[in-house]
Amino acid sequence: MSESTEERLKKIEKLLESIIERLNKVEEYLKLLGLNDEVISSAFKLTIAFSIPISKALEASRRVIESIRRLGIFDAIDRSIIESLANCEAKSISEITKNVKALRGTASRRVVRSRLMELIEKNVVVRVGNVRRPKYTLRVCLSRDKK
Repeated sequence: MSESTEERLKKIEKLLESIIERLNKVEEYLKLLGLNDEVISSAFKLTIAFSIPISKALEASRRVIESIRRLGIFDAIDRSIIESLANCEAKSISEITKNVKALRGTASRRVVRSRLMELIEKNVVVRVGNVRRPKYTLRVCLSRDKK
């Protein structure tokens, strides 16, 4: 026979409680590994926004934190651009704008381009590729490649 709405809601509630419990255990484990809340939070955000594995998101979030510390003063758009580039894949302005939209819900190509140029001037982002179709990546990604 079919379940009542109340029975279904109770099952969903139990399932959500189980998920929250598991997430808390994962967070505790990550803290035991020496990861702080900022890295963990950033990793979860990247995992959800870009559907990447948590292990790659943790590495990417470390690069985000490192780049933001180098930058000093920043805002949500700068952070979203840095998060977009944190997986160390060179991306075009269009790709970056698409990722910033996924992270923030809104983004203008003009604003993203302007902020990207500022991040280049501040030595956080570098232009790679050819002049006609430039791509961009984080400076910390290039220094890691050379090691």
